[in-house]
Amino acid sequence: MTGTTEDPDAAESIRRGSDSTLSAALAELDDGCCVLVTGDVSEEAYRVASSRYFGATQRRRRRVLALTAGGTESPEAWLPDGVDAADDGAAVVRLDGTVRDPAAAAGSDAAGSGPDADSAGPDAAAPTAFGSEPEATDTPNATTDPDTGPDRIDLDGTVSDDGTVANDGAGDGDAATVRTTLLEAIDEVDEDRSNRLGLRVGIYRVDMLCATLGSEATGDLLREVSRTTRDRGGMAHFHLPRPTDEDPRSDPIVSEFAELLDDDLDVIVELRCRETTPVPEERWHIVGWGTTEWNALR
Repeated sequence: MTGTTEDPDAAESIRRGSDSTLSAALAELDDGCCVLVTGDVSEEAYRVASSRYFGATQRRRRRVLALTAGGTESPEAWLPDGVDAADDGAAVVRLDGTVRDPAAAAGSDAAGSGPDADSAGPDAAAPTAFGSEPEATDTPNATTDPDTGPDRIDLDGTVSDDGTVANDGAGDGDAATVRTTLLEAIDEVDEDRSNRLGLRVGIYRVDMLCATLGSEATGDLLREVSRTTRDRGGMAHFHLPRPTDEDPRSDPIVSEFAELLDDDLDVIVELRCRETTPVPEERWHIVGWGTTEWNALR
């Protein structure tokens, strides 16, 4: 089987071959889809993937980007070339100053809401969503305040004109505030709902949401964002940096997020980087169909 998914609604970019089952699977995705993106690759590779999944610039798109990490880069780094975060059809929600790195959430209530820490992979470059043994981290978004655990992160604040959630000292409405911010951003950019797969909603990284809010609240949030996006015929892509093997679900954290999304999950996209290729590669694990070959993100 061959196929490339640079832009799922562009027929010319998909080599469907003669496999009618694949054609049916891709046609189903055209009606709206939820994608979990994973792989043991750099943040730069995730930016490349994100810019592709936000859709080609020559087609009309409405884009909502939520960042829980990557604060050192401008939002445009996650969007297609030529797309300005200040455009009418784009909205950026910055959460990277208020959520925590999963490695900094060890021992917290939120961390304990997922699998046992012993089941988490040892790869320091892709920390677990639910906590492991505390260790030093140079992640710029991790808080060092010992009195501010991830179940008390102050997300319950106001949203400024630039989409930043500002702290106001309250901590009880964390998930509700993130939910409201994201859904209002979707409503704002997608008022007319004019074209198929026109709405694109991306979140980087969902494990940081989980380390902050806990698995139950994060699952509720991601499912609602996914359903809202799918109901509008759009594409939601949630990014979860993790080491993967032949089956991404073999990683306990990927498996946990797949279970959290449940029937809302359509595809797990696996990313990899090789010295022999100038750009990251992807392969799609389509629920109910199977796995594509590796293809360059170009």
